[in-house]
Amino acid sequence: MKEPVEGILLINKPEGWVSFDVVRKLKPFLKGTKAGYLGILDPMAKGVLPILLGKATRLAPFLEEGEKVYEGTIRLGITTDTQDRDGKPVKVIEDLSQFDLSSSRIQEVFKGFEGRIKQVPPMFSAKKYRGVPLYKYARKGVEVPRDFKEVEIYEIKLKKVELPFVEFFLRCSKGTYVRTLAHDIGEALGCGGHLYSLTRLRNGPFSLEDAKDLQEVLRLAEEGRLSEVVWDLNKALGYLNSLELEGKNLYRILHGGFVFLEDKELKEGLVRLVDGEGKLVAIGLVNQVGKEWMVKPLKVLRGRA
Repeated sequence: MKEPVEGILLINKPEGWVSFDVVRKLKPFLKGTKAGYLGILDPMAKGVLPILLGKATRLAPFLEEGEKVYEGTIRLGITTDTQDRDGKPVKVIEDLSQFDLSSSRIQEVFKGFEGRIKQVPPMFSAKKYRGVPLYKYARKGVEVPRDFKEVEIYEIKLKKVELPFVEFFLRCSKGTYVRTLAHDIGEALGCGGHLYSLTRLRNGPFSLEDAKDLQEVLRLAEEGRLSEVVWDLNKALGYLNSLELEGKNLYRILHGGFVFLEDKELKEGLVRLVDGEGKLVAIGLVNQVGKEWMVKPLKVLRGRA
């Protein structure tokens, strides 16, 4: 049975699926509702994958800014063309005893990658060059120039070493290529390496603990109960403060105008704008102007009243 749904669905993506596979599986149950996903996970990766439904797709810019949290494993001694275990080996070192791969040395290398770093997008990625995804060039054996991309590694911590495998915990900014990080760590250690496994524990405000198994979600969808596991937009944006508007102020916001408020305990930054019934109508930005607070809508979600 199909049912109209709107909000955010948190899926624990299994290994072997591309992110769009999850959307494609759900499509028959969405009655034409627009759907997308937040944050690409490679086929070999698993973990929390937010699926945006209906108006939620318009909120992607406000949901993708948060940090990403992962745990994973690097396989040292083998460098691959995709920088992960799905690729073809391009360099293999059988004897790792010639390298210092002690826990202290590995943690030292990890520390060297913390902070703002530059990454070269891998050839096997969806990044585009002249309008064509890089992976299409890579499949033809063609390498094209790529610009450095700046990302931030908030924390990378060594969990366990059982050579040739190294387990790690990572907190990073959006846009970080974890397999490129694994590749670069292998190069820094001198023996090369690739990303062997990866689990995304958190994507911005969304945690793996709240994600549902894909098969369970598909079962609920078959029974017409998909809405039971869909987060409404207010819940999804619960990390933002809310501001209730009514009357003329609500009218102005719904028409794209800004309003001035006095004597409000507000803070500058993003805010959820809700109507008198507590329903989300817009995402707004609050700025202090003199003794007043100016609120302007960045994304209006409800039709004009």
